[in-house]
Amino acid sequence: MAAGFKIAEPLEYHRSFLKENCRPDGRELSEFRTTTLNIGSISTADGSALVKVGNTTVMCGIKVELTNPLVEAPGKGFIVPNVDLPPLCSSRFRPGPPGEQAQAASQFIADVIESSEVIQTEDLALKEESSAGCSTVT
Repeated sequence: MAAGFKIAEPLEYHRSFLKENCRPDGRELSEFRTTTLNIGSISTADGSALVKVGNTTVMCGIKVELTNPLVEAPGKGFIVPNVDLPPLCSSRFRPGPPGEQAQAASQFIADVIESSEVIQTEDLALKEESSAGCSTVT
């Protein structure tokens, strides 16, 4: 019955737990899921991490390469986020090129990186207008 309620009325399902100051999995509202971090998980990447938060696992790999700067941004490097959602993630995903959800997530991450200015793309340039670093985040 609870599973049907969760699917049919997800908002009310979660509100019923909030009223009791707990979460559906029994944790208190202020209690975090168990989190683990393992860096250097992908030996072929320039940097990588495996993060587990509860039952959710995220793998991130970074490759860095030299390339020509973009015409519209000379003297700057750039970052190319690439979200991959293989069938291992969920039965909703299929093998093949990135689906609409993966493409939207990749664009969202690119927009957040650019608008937050957490990474100064000028710092990725090696020599003004000749070479730039391109970081691909997968």
